[in-house]
Amino acid sequence: MSKVVETFDRWAEEGRDAELEREHSDVARQVIAAMQLRPGERVLDLGCGNGWATRLIAQASPGVQAIGVDAAPKMIARAEALHSLTIRARYELGTFEKLDFKDGHFDRVFSMEALYYATDLAQAIRECFRVLKPGGSVETLVDYYAESTASEPWAGVMGLALQRLSESGWKRAFEQAGFVAVTTVRVIDSRGPGAAHDFRADECEPTHAAKRALHAAGTLRVRAEKAQ
Repeated sequence: MSKVVETFDRWAEEGRDAELEREHSDVARQVIAAMQLRPGERVLDLGCGNGWATRLIAQASPGVQAIGVDAAPKMIARAEALHSLTIRARYELGTFEKLDFKDGHFDRVFSMEALYYATDLAQAIRECFRVLKPGGSVETLVDYYAESTASEPWAGVMGLALQRLSESGWKRAFEQAGFVAVTTVRVIDSRGPGAAHDFRADECEPTHAAKRALHAAGTLRVRAEKAQ
């Protein structure tokens, strides 16, 4: 986990948190809208980074309380710096495998492009189950999964041990933690892959062809429920 924290702290220092927001905001907005959050619900944003999705969630319905958790101190500092006092959101430092919340604390859990960084994925999913109320649901969004072949090099280029599961593997992981009604679907960014002349390479998208392939595969959305 320390290497993951170092990576995200460095990205915060380099301003890449804003890039992550730009890259993932369309898909996140689609899913947050589909969640149909109800007034007063309490939502955990797991792996919140600079808190951009936490703030979207907090504004999705009147009185929604959103709490973002991230293991990287500098990402949490960015979240605090970007926070608006007009919304009900806060940000806490913590790990996926040991969440500092009581059982049944949340109505929903949301996680955007974060859960595959978990050191112990099974324990992280069990923690999601534990902190959810009966009848609650979790939404996990990942671009790094087996059927998205263009994402396969990411662990190597980042020098991190990432959890690479297939679509059916993700479904099975949530079922093994006790979740029911587990479904998977691909979510496609409505903005398209962008024009080649606007493309900027990075370690995860080294070419425009790779970006197009990632876009075509889509973001894997895993939705799971905790039985009543």
